[in-house]
Amino acid sequence: MNLTKQNLIKTFNGAREYDAPFVFVGIEAEGIREVIAVPEQSFDAKEQFYMNAYSDDLVHVMNSKVRVFGLTFGKAEDINSLI
Repeated sequence: MNLTKQNLIKTFNGAREYDAPFVFVGIEAEGIREVIAVPEQSFDAKEQFYMNAYSDDLVHVMNSKVRVFGLTFGKAEDINSLI
């Protein structure tokens, strides 16, 4: 399944609705994968950043080798679903 900005919006909204402490964003850049933990106090700013910096298919607008491969939210241990 390819992720889209709709998935990004749903993930941040779900985190807010369930009072999750983190949103986790999986990024792949030229074959290297990392997972970014976005804390609750940064949800608005980081959601806006991703909306501006990524295409509708969650590929970075300035580097097509950078894309979002996974999204989830929850407690710290929930990062395991992306690693």
